[in-house]
Amino acid sequence: MIFGYTDYIITGDSFTKFYRRVMSDKLPVRKMCEKGEKLSLRIPAEHCKTLEKLCGELGLDCTPAKRHGSFVLAKRFFGRGGLVIGTAAVMLSCVYLSNVVVRFDILSDDESIRKGVMSVLKAEGIETGTYIPSIDLIVTERALKQKVEGISWAGITRKGNTLIIDVIETEGDAKRESNRYPSNLVACENGVIEKVEVFDGQLKIPVGSGVTKGDIVVGGEIVTSKSSWVDGKENIETKTSYARSKGRILGTFERTVTFTQPFEDTAETMTGKNDTKRFFTVFDADIPLFISKPDGYWKNQQSYTPLSLFGLEMPFGITTCDLEEYKFSQTTLTEQQALDAVHDKAFLYEENFLSDYEIKDRQAEDNVTENGVSTTVTYTLYGELCREVEFFIKK
Repeated sequence: MIFGYTDYIITGDSFTKFYRRVMSDKLPVRKMCEKGEKLSLRIPAEHCKTLEKLCGELGLDCTPAKRHGSFVLAKRFFGRGGLVIGTAAVMLSCVYLSNVVVRFDILSDDESIRKGVMSVLKAEGIETGTYIPSIDLIVTERALKQKVEGISWAGITRKGNTLIIDVIETEGDAKRESNRYPSNLVACENGVIEKVEVFDGQLKIPVGSGVTKGDIVVGGEIVTSKSSWVDGKENIETKTSYARSKGRILGTFERTVTFTQPFEDTAETMTGKNDTKRFFTVFDADIPLFISKPDGYWKNQQSYTPLSLFGLEMPFGITTCDLEEYKFSQTTLTEQQALDAVHDKAFLYEENFLSDYEIKDRQAEDNVTENGVSTTVTYTLYGELCREVEFFIKK
């Protein structure tokens, strides 16, 4: 949202196709509300032309209702001298506040470790209001590693006026494990188990067996029994214990995926036109340092440079947006081009979603219709069959 955002009122008989296109085109719309033949929504200003183009294609009436954000803020800001002076005073006061500790962010879920870290920091003279440049971070990190029980490493970084304390907790801490719920290893695919490595929990289904999605393969509820004879009668005592099931359940399973590619396709083409826009950034507010926003469709890369005064970093700076223009073009693909495109989609799917599995077999079936092509691929995969699922203990 580098240029603010705009509220729209869209009028039409049906919005079903509109919803589908918004999802497929991944438009970042918010606050959608449909009432009768009107649909209201909010969208970042840099996507307004894409939305208006989409509504034009679907025969919907698209009317901007209200604009918010950077440009509205800029008009108010530069139109009031008192506001400029007040903002400058706030910025100067931030010079001091940005160099004292305001809060601590301890990256640990263990409450005892968090309390231990705060206790050591206080003993080292580091509290809210401490002047950050006066803190010897190396000495403080060493004190944390030596004095806080349950950690093997500590590192301190600064982000503005926040000190971030990152810790690595000691492995095998039974106290932390006892606070977690027990769990099962549950099958997430329909397949055949070929290899089992169980580190904790009780194996329920052996190697060579078939499993259905949802089956408990390794159970966290462990029941043991002890038999004894008293006065000629057998007495059986059972004991139930709980554990977090840990291990690897490997096997073979099938997965079928269908990929489609229409003959009529919309492609992005770079025009070769570039531009640069800059914003004055104060905390989370971006104030544009230019008069008008560029028309058209642009991809942008942002970089932030904080301003410095006497060697001290200020809590404000300049955000630079390097823009590269692109346009949409409608293309008609031949059957072979569409098949090549749909095969590329299957390849990308394998690269992104099947990289953790061994592909034992791959059977693809192409289908051509009057609107486009599709390919249905049946994969035979080898890899993890289960995932960990926590459960509550019934009292």
